[in-house]
Amino acid sequence: MKQKKINLLTAFAFSTLAIFSGCSKDDGPIPKNISIEDVPAISTNIETGGTAATITFTSQASFQGKFKVALFFAGAKPPTKVDVVVRKNTASVKQFKADVTALPASFTVTAADIATLFGAPLTLNDTYDFAPDIWVGTKKYEAFPATGVGSGQGITGMSSIGFGEYVRYSVK
Repeated sequence: MKQKKINLLTAFAFSTLAIFSGCSKDDGPIPKNISIEDVPAISTNIETGGTAATITFTSQASFQGKFKVALFFAGAKPPTKVDVVVRKNTASVKQFKADVTALPASFTVTAADIATLFGAPLTLNDTYDFAPDIWVGTKKYEAFPATGVGSGQGITGMSSIGFGEYVRYSVK
């Protein structure tokens, strides 16, 4: 019985030693050897004065979409630049405007601009999503990456306070 108590105490001592030997001063929510970049929240919203978010298939020439790309939080540190990109039918991504350094920035797009960009006429039920690729220094945070989640905020409910991850124009 005495031998069993000694074995249990020895096992307890070794397990305690093993647990606490794995700890270090770098443990915690953010280790010191990891750098964190501030990536600003950038909102993309339809502006007044343009046509609606629907491109009427039978009258594409009259479509004139207006949208604005801006820092969501006033006074936040702006990105180095943004490249405004457009995604067709949640698949193909093309660059619409490059090297935008002054925010807020307003843009106007026509159906002809979109057709030229993608090299094909607009068809019924096409969707075109406009959003910024965010550059912080030399690192690019894509709006629509091939895999994973884009540079959007990913927090549900921010749209209720005016945040727009992207602007969508649909052909109907």
